[in-house]
Amino acid sequence: MSSVVKLSEAAVFKWVVIVGIAGALVVAVTLLTRPLVGSLVGLALVIAGCVYAYRWLQQKRHEVGAKK
Repeated sequence: MSSVVKLSEAAVFKWVVIVGIAGALVVAVTLLTRPLVGSLVGLALVIAGCVYAYRWLQQKRHEVGAKK
């Protein structure tokens, strides 16, 4: 059984802003230090973002399942 998670514009905009800030941070760190450091910061942000997104999506699925 698949559950559909509906996302609002506000939620999507929040993710766009977060990704934009993370990208700017990686560029800034890369310009201030070495490319390797910028790459490692980017990797850490991607991993943290994936973990956060997975937990957030599980919470949304739980909310959709509880409403039924």
